[in-house]
Order: sequence, then C-alpha cells, then structure tokens
Amino acid sequence: MRAKGAKVSNIHLRFVSPLEPGLTEIFSRFKKVMTIEVNYSDQPDGPLINDENRRRAQLANILRMQTLVDVDCWSVVYGHPLQPGELVEVLDSHLITLNS
Repeated sequence: MRAKGAKVSNIHLRFVSPLEPGLTEIFSRFKKVMTIEVNYSDQPDGPLINDENRRRAQLANILRMQTLVDVDCWSVVYGHPLQPGELVEVLDSHLITLNS
C-alpha cells in the first residue's frame, strides 16, 4: 500500500486483556482507525444497517469501548486465512471513500 503512495499504518496488538497502554494517544494521530478481523460484523452499506444498529467485530468493539475512538472494522468468516490481495482491495476501497 505504501509503495503505491497510500498513507497507511498498522499495529499488531500483542495483548487484548489488558490492552496495551497508549492506544488512545496513538489512535488520535489518525483520521480513521479500522480493524481487519476474521470475525462477524455488519457491513456499513447493508440493508437496514445504520451507525446506531450496526454490529461491529469483536476487536473493534473492545477498542471502541476502551479508547473512546470511532474504530471501524472490516471482517469476513471464510474459514481460511485472509489473502494479501484481498486486504489491498478492501483498503483501497476504504481509502477512496475516506478521501472523497
């Protein structure tokens, strides 16, 4: 993504309980914070889905509750590992939406 000129970062959480210190300050430096999970969540553009009733993936919910930052998520449950090309497509589409 960076080789294509995208301004993206990532973080790998080693612990979820308790969460690593300083996440709120780290998240405050970014326009958008998003998790990518092999888990279930509603897609934001789904029928009858709005910001009030959208169910987010588990890690996104934990981060939202603990940091009070609007953490978005993208998730799938395929039963196999996520492929890098798929992640690039998802991130590209989210960046287009964010920058428009």
